[in-house]
Amino acid sequence: MPQNERAESTPQPTAAERRRALALVWLAVFFVSTASLFVRWSNAPSLVLAAYRKIFVTLLLVPALFGNRERRQELRSLKKGTVLWCLLSGTFLAIHFWTYFLSVNNTTVTASQVLVGTEVLFVALAMALAGRERYGVWSRAGIAVALLGALLVAYTPGGFSTGGMLFGNLCGILAAAMQAGYSLVGTKVRVGVSNTVYTFLVYGTSAVVLTTMVLFSPYSLVGYGWINYLMGFLMAVFNSLLGHSIFNWSFKYLSPTLVAVMKLFQPVLSTIWALLLLSELPAVNQVIGGAVVILGIYLYIKHKDAAGS
Repeated sequence: MPQNERAESTPQPTAAERRRALALVWLAVFFVSTASLFVRWSNAPSLVLAAYRKIFVTLLLVPALFGNRERRQELRSLKKGTVLWCLLSGTFLAIHFWTYFLSVNNTTVTASQVLVGTEVLFVALAMALAGRERYGVWSRAGIAVALLGALLVAYTPGGFSTGGMLFGNLCGILAAAMQAGYSLVGTKVRVGVSNTVYTFLVYGTSAVVLTTMVLFSPYSLVGYGWINYLMGFLMAVFNSLLGHSIFNWSFKYLSPTLVAVMKLFQPVLSTIWALLLLSELPAVNQVIGGAVVILGIYLYIKHKDAAGS
């Protein structure tokens, strides 16, 4: 089907739906910003902790899906192609969490969050190459300013040096690329699939992928103490159900680029959490960079619609 015909056949969200989606995405950004705390408070290997998170959230979704007759019917009626897209999205998400947890454990919380936030660069590039979004001068400037602020925050003393921090920074960039793939697939699938069914398939796939990776790794899946199960459960509730699930839901109403730009506010919140609860003092460049990120987000959101993107 030609692109213009597909666009005409897809109902466009109303202004009220967009405003509600924007408000909920800001709430999700708040909840997701706490993930680094749970990672730091655990002591299980990153791969195991990522598996815990996705196993718990998948189990929490079981009643919502199988307790609803309409959702069960929707799941049974999904086309093979849709299921394959969900499996791909879940695989992207699994690798994202694994590399994200590695990043948090090998560099500063702020640098990790900011580098994961470069997801917007991958999303914007993919959307532009696919011809699905156009960016005016000011919306492009907003993305550039936000990314500049992100790099300024990430450039902490030793943050780009050799050793563990370099590994953590590289993991953050890879996590951003994987999250971009996950977001782009979500935008495609969420048009015709309910959020409950989509998130169950994606989270379930990521749980299977991560658990399989653990089984083929030197690590055990159990034996790390109750604190790690608790952290995995809290991440499942606050970061997945109240965070990523809202992001998935919003793709039906908002551009994935817009959502990715809004996520760039996460490092600002994560820096505050790290200061208050982990005693990680932000450097001056991190404070300035956070302000620059906020400016970039403002420019992008203010001028996005005017650019026709």
